[in-house]
Amino acid sequence: MKKIFLMAFILMGVIANVNAQTSPLKDYLGKYVFPEGSPVAEVTVTAEDTVLTLNSAMGSTTLEKKGVDTFYLAAYDAPIIFKRGAGNAVETLTILVQGMELTAKKAAASYALKEEDFYTKVWANKNY
Repeated sequence: MKKIFLMAFILMGVIANVNAQTSPLKDYLGKYVFPEGSPVAEVTVTAEDTVLTLNSAMGSTTLEKKGVDTFYLAAYDAPIIFKRGAGNAVETLTILVQGMELTAKKAAASYALKEEDFYTKVWANKNY
């Protein structure tokens, strides 16, 4: 019985540690829409493990974390800055590339939860 409790305690610790490591990335996930006339209409930020990926019509590339809400887009030698608004929620994404400052607004929050919902539904339906 003690072994079962010990295993359950260790398993809960591992799960809590994994969630703590990935949860900050959830703030950035979602679809960002640029103003009309921008070189890119929209981008989507997704996460796999502990890496953010920027997806657009021009392709996909990973983002390197540089600081709080600051990342680097190596493919275009461009810094990316996420800005937060009321409630500390991420509202915009700004890319500084080739002398231009491109700012996109985050689309509906429900889109950002798609990946999380997917994992919740998959794990909920498994019979282990």
